Amino acid sequence: MSDADAVPTRQRLLSAGAEVFAEKGYEGGSTRDICARADTSINMVHHYFGSKAGLLEAIVEQYGEHVLAVPMQLLAVPAKSRDDFVSRVEMLFVTTLEACLEYRNLLKVVMGEDASPQALVDYTETFVQFLDRGKHDGLVRESLDTTMITGAILDRIINQVLYIPGLSEAHGIDVTDPDYRERWCSSNVDFFVHGMLPAVHPGT
Repeated sequence: MSDADAVPTRQRLLSAGAEVFAEKGYEGGSTRDICARADTSINMVHHYFGSKAGLLEAIVEQYGEHVLAVPMQLLAVPAKSRDDFVSRVEMLFVTTLEACLEYRNLLKVVMGEDASPQALVDYTETFVQFLDRGKHDGLVRESLDTTMITGAILDRIINQVLYIPGLSEAHGIDVTDPDYRERWCSSNVDFFVHGMLPAVHPGT
């Protein structure tokens, strides 16, 4: 049995489609190229997905399944304490960054095609609700714009992954290095949770 035979045809098409669309965009990527990379006949895209557009839709759906599932679980339950809140935000950065790195082609397709999968909408809304509940429980500043902060955090993570080649060339940064990722996540949590200004104590 060949390596191609060991992986179901539908999954090979999803992986190959993500690669081709990430490299060439939806318009530039042909079903012939996708099927060649998937090591299958050209009519298999129609068989499994109906059309090239159907394949793109299935790839976008995978973004939610693979990239956002674990972070969504972290946000589903309100934080129990300040330490728990900080820990959740830290794990959010770590798990979302790791997933985006692992499924970078999916991320590139979703961002490149300006798609807005329902899972991403749900992720954003759940994150906002998590922060708003933090306000209610006295863990988050009342004046914080939770919608804007949610967008800023997502932009920060996504751009870090999308611009890997530029970061490497311009700054010598290796985003795949575990030590760098740990420092990056810790620094971002420190910035978003504690800010840059020192704490102001009464009477000082």
